[in-house]
Amino acid sequence: MKKRNKAARTEQAVAAQAAPEQAEELSLLRDPLVHILLVLAVGFAVYSNIIWAPFVFDDQPFLAGNPLVKDFGFFTDPQRVFALPINPDLKNNFMLRPVAYFTFALNYAFHGLDVGGYHVVNLLVHLVNALLVYLLVWLTLRTPLFLGEEGEGGEEAGQPAQRFCYLPLVCSLLFVCHPLQTQAVTYVIQRFVPLVAFFYVGTLVLYVAARLARAKAARTGLYLGALLACVLAMKTKENAFTLPVLILFYEWVFFRDAFTCPRLLRLLPFALTMAIIPVKLMQLSARGGTAPGGTVAGAVNLVNFKQVSSWEYLMTQFGVIATYLRLLLLPVGQNFDYDYPLQRAFLTPAVLLPLALLLALAAVGAWLLFRSRRDPRCAPLALVGFGVWWFFITLSVESSVVPIDDLIFEHRAYLPSAGFFMAAVTGFFFLLPRRAGAPMATSRPAVAVLALLVTASAAAAYARNTVWQTPVALWRDAVQKSPAKHRPHFSLGVALANTLPPWHTDDVNVMLQPMDAGQNEVLAEVVREFQTAIRIDPQSAAAHTFLGGALLVQKRYREAADALAIAARLEPNDARPHAFMGQVLEAQGDLAGARRKYQQAIAVDPSAQYAHLFLALLNVRERRHAEALAEYETAYALSPRADLEPKIARLREVSGGR
Repeated sequence: MKKRNKAARTEQAVAAQAAPEQAEELSLLRDPLVHILLVLAVGFAVYSNIIWAPFVFDDQPFLAGNPLVKDFGFFTDPQRVFALPINPDLKNNFMLRPVAYFTFALNYAFHGLDVGGYHVVNLLVHLVNALLVYLLVWLTLRTPLFLGEEGEGGEEAGQPAQRFCYLPLVCSLLFVCHPLQTQAVTYVIQRFVPLVAFFYVGTLVLYVAARLARAKAARTGLYLGALLACVLAMKTKENAFTLPVLILFYEWVFFRDAFTCPRLLRLLPFALTMAIIPVKLMQLSARGGTAPGGTVAGAVNLVNFKQVSSWEYLMTQFGVIATYLRLLLLPVGQNFDYDYPLQRAFLTPAVLLPLALLLALAAVGAWLLFRSRRDPRCAPLALVGFGVWWFFITLSVESSVVPIDDLIFEHRAYLPSAGFFMAAVTGFFFLLPRRAGAPMATSRPAVAVLALLVTASAAAAYARNTVWQTPVALWRDAVQKSPAKHRPHFSLGVALANTLPPWHTDDVNVMLQPMDAGQNEVLAEVVREFQTAIRIDPQSAAAHTFLGGALLVQKRYREAADALAIAARLEPNDARPHAFMGQVLEAQGDLAGARRKYQQAIAVDPSAQYAHLFLALLNVRERRHAEALAEYETAYALSPRADLEPKIARLREVSGGR
């Protein structure tokens, strides 16, 4: 105790002898307001180039084409959701994540599908999360473990160690600007991830603040706020299931009084919230809301379409988690769509080596926690161990025994990364020695090194965000890094096709217009990408369907018909092959055959808006205005589009003012 107090007095003496300008500089660098402004400035700079990045991949079905976010009535009367003829996975996700979808509905109500507003909200949530990380670390440094009841941690006046004064700032800066966070923030539909992190970290911040508050009214208000945030987290994304576990773990690590009955009662309401997600999953399963052949699995996709076993998924996740750690340490080779192999045998290096690494890391984390309990001088090691186990606990829903079709996605490391940064930065500050009585962690060389690290991280994140500026750039990058995977080639073909005028319209006549040389070159690449996707996965009905559409635009009608016939055989319940075949027949002048195909497509999937639009155009072509009006109105009801309104108005006039 005497040695620690002597060290503290030495630090104060050194600070007192500093030059006035140096003292002023230190005071400015330690000002929380300066820290907040710095975090916000870095975050805005890193993501300044993605505000107008377009919707990509799942943004289309889950957001842009999702009727559930375009009518607030689905939130007031959720049972209406099940009456809609839409993808069951859309319904399940909506029912499991109403809070997140409500934010999308607000976006749509304010500015429709103007993508900028969606990116702004995602970025704002991310920036707030970075500040919550700052606040959580700041509060943790003021818990009994660090300060003790009478300054047992070697500090005075209720302040944490001088060497940790920059700890909240560095953790927050790395969280806001690390390149691995870009997918969670820039990929619009993955707002689920930063939003659940907002409620998750926010719950812990409010809970810790309540525990540290002295006034009873403040304690009560903060506690109730934490409980509300916990419930909202459970209704935002399924990995919130671990939140009560983390609260209990935090209590054990940083508040070391005995688990008395009042203390357990305080934790009980949070534990009860863990029932929210399983109960909802059971309700959805009882309704038979999953797709044929799927089983309720929870997590990102509700349905385990590929029937991956829990054991195979768990073995694979050992390597996946190791990959997340490698990307956090060295974010090189980031990929939107990893070609990650499913592990089927346990006794292989691909399973055993990452498992050994993870077990060693978990053991080190546990050892640090128990070491900190035995030796008050090692209190900072508790935060290192807590950060290690935060990483594992927050990953446990998506990277354990619950099979998800996509084995790895970078956005899943978003919330776990907060624990990684806590552990890594605290360990760095703890290990730095003292120099001339002052901690190296606050020296100018240390600050310069940390500033360089943050700058490099921010530059890498900004560069990674450039990939998201167009779907073509995103999928070209994925094809380059996953050349043997079907989906990147297929998605690149779709992205390239969407740059061509014919694929931007529902008018079949426009699709048959000649294109210039540059467009023909792009179309040829579209065909090659779809053909490559088919070579990799000959059973892909979607690849055959879109190949048929591309060949139709090239006026290669026989080849298009062959591709569409294969697609219809592979996936009888898909309306697209029938609708595209109708276009082939219409282009060849067989209008009666085209009508039958459009009607067949609608019979297969009444919610297929494009089939109604194709049939409406055919009716207009044959001057069957009343029937055309009915199809346009049906298409508009499925998904309101401003460009359909004038067409409907004109047809109403022609049809006698209906």
